[in-house]
Amino acid sequence: ILFLVFLSDLVEALKPDYVAPLVLWLCHESCEENGSLFEVSHPFLLSLKRALGAIVRQKNQPMTPEAVKANWQKICDFENASKPLRIQESIGSIIGVLSKIDSEGGISTNSTSHAASAAPSAFAEIIGHELPSFSSAYTELQTIMYALGVGASVKEPKDMKFIYEGSTDFSCLPTFGVIIAQKPITGGDLPQVPGLSVDFGKVCSIYLFILLFILGNLKCEAVIADIVDKGSGLVIFLDVYSYFEEELICYNQFSVFAVGSGGIGGKRVSDKAKVAVPVPNRPPDAVRSDATSLNQSALYRLSGDWNPLHIDPNLAGFAGFDRPILHGLCTFGFSARHVLQQFADNDVSRFKAIKARFSKPVYPGQTLQTEMWKEGNRIHFQTKVQETGDIVISNAYVDLLPTSEISAKTPSEGGELQSTLVFEEIGRRLKDIGHEVAKKVNAVFEWHITKGGHTAAKWTIDLKSGSGKVYEGPAKGSADATFTLSDEDFMEVVLGKLDPQKAFFSGRLKARGNIMLSQKLQMILKDYAKL
Repeated sequence: ILFLVFLSDLVEALKPDYVAPLVLWLCHESCEENGSLFEVSHPFLLSLKRALGAIVRQKNQPMTPEAVKANWQKICDFENASKPLRIQESIGSIIGVLSKIDSEGGISTNSTSHAASAAPSAFAEIIGHELPSFSSAYTELQTIMYALGVGASVKEPKDMKFIYEGSTDFSCLPTFGVIIAQKPITGGDLPQVPGLSVDFGKVCSIYLFILLFILGNLKCEAVIADIVDKGSGLVIFLDVYSYFEEELICYNQFSVFAVGSGGIGGKRVSDKAKVAVPVPNRPPDAVRSDATSLNQSALYRLSGDWNPLHIDPNLAGFAGFDRPILHGLCTFGFSARHVLQQFADNDVSRFKAIKARFSKPVYPGQTLQTEMWKEGNRIHFQTKVQETGDIVISNAYVDLLPTSEISAKTPSEGGELQSTLVFEEIGRRLKDIGHEVAKKVNAVFEWHITKGGHTAAKWTIDLKSGSGKVYEGPAKGSADATFTLSDEDFMEVVLGKLDPQKAFFSGRLKARGNIMLSQKLQMILKDYAKL
């Protein structure tokens, strides 16, 4: 399924290199043609008859004036002429010809093409090339927008954690990781790599490995991991690493297909590629489906993929589609959400990795059906368009963490809560600096400390009135923000071993109310309360 512009397949196939041989033949002294109109690359024509034409580009052979001359009679034969009335009809026959050439082993490029002149040895300098690093900053707004774009809805109560920032277990869908990493492709960095003079057409597969999401600003580094030659094009493996400070948060591998740039003798397989795995040969263990909205593409593109192919009917028509198509990564998000619902009860902390291969496009308004097979902690899946039966994502899987490996741990039974000592110490320190802190914070925090999965204690830190105070029990008025976490995790936050934002997005810390006030916890738990 295409992630960038499908149209670049046509741009590659209909570039000036393939117009020049026709012009040379028409200019030759032996050509007697005069007063004729020839359609070479521009489908926006007036109503006119079109000859069937001829294919003058064959497998691994450049297009030449001699080939045009040899096929001239066929090119000009109007015996079975057609009269295209729509752009789709005009471009459809061209796409058919390109598919035929491709099926015969690839589309060769003329010697004037930069890509054709590249030798396999040149790839050695490109592999390992680091693209400019970039930052990805996001807040609740971006994560909620993404969740809505991939089908999360208020109609499903368990989706509220993804679309309402006030939910006690507000979380980010793991596949949001592709939004963080997509800039080198959507931003045009990849085609600017020195020595890589190719036109990019599509992302054919993706692998996403999740460690943990946090709210804020991530630094991303992208590197070309490998390049393979598939004959009809090159496959470029792009690895993108996203960090919070020095810690790796998530890793993406995009497999980008560069149409018409292969056939130069490069290697055909890569040991760097994350291998796709066929689904089991048995009926699926579970099936989930969701109807996409007619506005799905318009909504999803707000997450950063502005490709007009997904919104502009004229451009979609020029590319041979009846109407704009859905983003492939939108379908990807729907599928991952189905797996998370079915086998992890929407627990994002269990989501480890996902691999998917894109195969066919989807139109907004069609129904996506995800078929799933469970084999241990790996969930194989494929996604179909319910109305047509077409497989649009194939050879895909999600790796889940077993419950026993989830990082959240339950405090041991018995004994006094360690957090009690912390709250008492904060109370003592506030006697000296409470007035100063209250002026800066101006908020009331309520804490629910759990043990064994049950609430064991409630504490309130009032930094809104007077010089501030700490007391056991719920807030006497209303709390601006309420936090729930285990006694053990609370201690790790206080001791600086666990970042509050990481705990929040992994589900270990739950919050409701004005969660943006959590940023002021740094002042309470670190700057003023070192133990």
